[in-house]
Amino acid sequence: MVVQLSGNLNLIIVIIITTQCFTPKIGGIEALMTGMAAAMSKSGKDILVLADGKKNKADHLLNYQIKRFNSWKPLRRLSKASYIKKICKIKNVEAIYADSWKSIEYLKYLNVPIFVLAHGTEIQKNFNSWNFYKENKQVRIYNSYNNANKIAANSNYTKELLNESLSIELDKITVIHPGIDIYDQFINASIVDKISNYLIDHSPILLTLARLEKRKGHKIVLDAISILINKFPNILYIIAGDGPYKDEIKEYTVKLKLNKNILFLGWITEPEKSVLLKKSNLFIMTPHVDKESVEGFGMSFIDAAFHGLATIGTDTGGIPDAIIDGKTGLIAKTSNLDDIVSKIDELLSDDEKRRRLGKAGRLNALEKFTWNHKVEEYLNLL
Repeated sequence: MVVQLSGNLNLIIVIIITTQCFTPKIGGIEALMTGMAAAMSKSGKDILVLADGKKNKADHLLNYQIKRFNSWKPLRRLSKASYIKKICKIKNVEAIYADSWKSIEYLKYLNVPIFVLAHGTEIQKNFNSWNFYKENKQVRIYNSYNNANKIAANSNYTKELLNESLSIELDKITVIHPGIDIYDQFINASIVDKISNYLIDHSPILLTLARLEKRKGHKIVLDAISILINKFPNILYIIAGDGPYKDEIKEYTVKLKLNKNILFLGWITEPEKSVLLKKSNLFIMTPHVDKESVEGFGMSFIDAAFHGLATIGTDTGGIPDAIIDGKTGLIAKTSNLDDIVSKIDELLSDDEKRRRLGKAGRLNALEKFTWNHKVEEYLNLL
């Protein structure tokens, strides 16, 4: 944004986005921060992104400035904070937006508004026993959030968790659900053919898009399929994503003798994700709380809804913000196999209801979650 001053001088007003997670890395936070930068730039703001990682050859194609930091990890945040302080001295910085508390931990004594996102997963809910490392981390998280002017929580659950666990004042927290990008225009015939070849001779098709970690609940979905396979012998469960739990999930698939009904795809591109969502019958992800790790929102449910796909989730964390139970999908009881089986069976057996939920989900996603609407919520923090 350029403001005309007296004396024919132009003063550039910059918004800084500081983030550890950014394209070309794949993930929910990466998609969120990349979408935010693009949307703010499109709205007319002059954006400077400070991101972790090596310089990318496609950086010069972006419609905003980007600087990468790839130093030794313990020093990366310090060097980035030092750079931000220098920028604030020589440019008129309107605000700083950060992806998490870590990105603002060393940003103190700046006369610039700081807005930080909170995702729920980084906040320790309860301590079963005293632990110096956890206690120290909790203090660091509190100090960082307390240093911000506003906190954008990704769900009502995260807002309540900030207040309950860190005693952050509620009036400092605004709930802003993550925005969504639309990738339909990038899909080409070769990608469609590639995906279609995977799906021959299978119906119905269930899909989970998530990092392969314990709390995401892949194993209970496998348990459900082992029960439902008698009714749906050609069912296919597609697991897209990667992570530390991959080997255990694969071994569990073999144990249940579901090899022919489970497809592991690993990380996929955004266009591939879009095709998979269009060709699937149902999106499912059944997270549970694993120690202090919890699903803060569940952006993949909105991805699915945008493509007209009915969803099934669990009543944990921020998922009730992502799924309107009975309208855009169904919410099952967390870790309750009988209820999860019942919900899957209900939607796979009722094509009309499944389509109705998918249609309502798409309308909800278009009205509330596209970046055209969402960017205004983030800019209204100013």
